[in-house]
Amino acid sequence: MKRAKPVALIERGACIAVLGLMLMALPSASANAQQPPRKGCVEVDKSEYKIANRNKLHRTRFGVYVRTGRLFRRHYWYCP
Repeated sequence: MKRAKPVALIERGACIAVLGLMLMALPSASANAQQPPRKGCVEVDKSEYKIANRNKLHRTRFGVYVRTGRLFRRHYWYCP
């Protein structure tokens, strides 16, 4: 019975630490929202961007597809 108390305290401490980290990350996630590369651009799906890439339609006379962001945080845009 005496062993259960320290384990419970460690688990409670771990939960509090995880909760604190999540609350600290929350404001920075909304502040780092990706902005369009220029006015009038519309965010598109990755699949639409890949289809345009495969068909060599990244740049046409009507518009251009643009990829922004870092690795694992990519954003895809269509700019007329």
